[in-house]
Amino acid sequence: MRALSLDFYEDKRLQNLLGFVLLALALALAAGMFWYYSRLSSANAQLETIVDNVESKLQLGHQPVAGNMSGNTKDVIVYYNKIIQKLNLPWDDLFVILEEAKGENIALLGVEPNAKDAKVKLTGEAKDFKSMFDYVRALRAQPVLKNVYLLDHKIDDQNPDKPIRFTLEAAWVAKP
Repeated sequence: MRALSLDFYEDKRLQNLLGFVLLALALALAAGMFWYYSRLSSANAQLETIVDNVESKLQLGHQPVAGNMSGNTKDVIVYYNKIIQKLNLPWDDLFVILEEAKGENIALLGVEPNAKDAKVKLTGEAKDFKSMFDYVRALRAQPVLKNVYLLDHKIDDQNPDKPIRFTLEAAWVAKP
């Protein structure tokens, strides 16, 4: 029989090296996570400061805004409100009505709406007086236009066709 050799001592150098490598990786990962957490924490603190500032400004919003503005800012706001008011007018309806009312002897040269007074000023040319008056009558028949008046007219002597240039004014009312 052969002799049995039992060795109770193992070489643990390889296991110790592997343990140290894993420990180093775990410490590096923990350091990276700590660095990332600190960045997120500081960003969160900055955002909370911004939110607090906005909330405090909103709470001060109970005061009238116009009281805090300079005169120039008020003028700019009034100017932009006028533009918005002009853009909100029912342009399509008005243009359809103006085009439907004119005959082939009428040329519409200008449309000047006044949103504040709810009026529209029209400038045009007609080949003859009958066409001009027919156009005025056709506009008066429209339910969206009231108080259609001929403000001015004159014959263009420099043009060989001698058209009649006219100006109308009408009150622009909401669609019935």
